[in-house]
Amino acid sequence: MTTDERLIIRLSNQEQQSLVDLYDRYSKLLWKISYRAVADDAICEQILRQVFQDVWARPHDFNIGKKLSTLLVECCQSKIRLLTMQKSS
Repeated sequence: MTTDERLIIRLSNQEQQSLVDLYDRYSKLLWKISYRAVADDAICEQILRQVFQDVWARPHDFNIGKKLSTLLVECCQSKIRLLTMQKSS
């Protein structure tokens, strides 16, 4: 079992430390992706908060046969798209 698979199981069990571990493991990657898109620290923080809230609320959505990193990046990119669409409206 991979580290990511164990993380998802722990998240499914609502183990708070698992969210800390997930953040430690992936926040830098997601921050870089967000910052390249929006170049604003406050908005990046908002995007990351939303991504990690989604994982905490629905860990089963992040356990669908893809790598966890891929799912997190896709979620992050989705949040960026939504945010940029809202700004342009």
